Amino acid sequence: MNRKGEVDFLRHCFKRYARRPVRRVLDIACGTGPHLARLADHGYAMAGLDLSQANIEFLRARLAAKDQKAELVVGDMTDFRLARPVDAAICMQDSQGHLLTNDKLVAHLRAVARAVRPGGLYVFDRYMASSWTDPARAWSWSRRRGRLIVRASFSALHDVDPVSQVFKERMILEAVENGTRRIYRQTHLSRMVFPQELKALVALAGGFEFVQWFYGFKPHQVLERSKHPLLMVVVLRRR
Repeated sequence: MNRKGEVDFLRHCFKRYARRPVRRVLDIACGTGPHLARLADHGYAMAGLDLSQANIEFLRARLAAKDQKAELVVGDMTDFRLARPVDAAICMQDSQGHLLTNDKLVAHLRAVARAVRPGGLYVFDRYMASSWTDPARAWSWSRRRGRLIVRASFSALHDVDPVSQVFKERMILEAVENGTRRIYRQTHLSRMVFPQELKALVALAGGFEFVQWFYGFKPHQVLERSKHPLLMVVVLRRR
């Protein structure tokens, strides 16, 4: 994954589409901070929200090692409050997919609208199904650091329920260190949302207006002009 390219795209959106200077940014479902830390490096005041206490503690230590700070909150993306509002919010890696109903997604959009100042942005990505004949998608990668080797494989869109639009995602991590091999497996549910459905839910939630959407993190690749898109990146603006 090209994190630098993704952050460059986010900064482009902040400058082009926001109707206010973007100085403070909220990273929703921030995890261990791959986007939050890079935006902080560019001088943005950051806030992070995640459901995992362990992720938040890891990220706090990661920032402290670089003499950086952020408002880090353990909380649910459908109902949260920040100490201060932000000029923009992001939600990456299809993290909205953990919201398995339209009611949850609407509640999430309303919670984000409460956190973003008027004229500010909400930018997020969502996986899409470009084919119903073979919807499953798989990726794999590996990394080495010293004597530690980690291999990962991830697959999505298994056992799609066409009514609820819920499907299974699977992750396998294999770690080999000093001759010891460990394997970790995880399966969880996620939910897809279709472009026109998403527009309707944004309108229902209120608070945001639709600005633009893209195939991937490419400012020139508008979704409607893309063939077989697998990832839509959506830009909303706070009313």
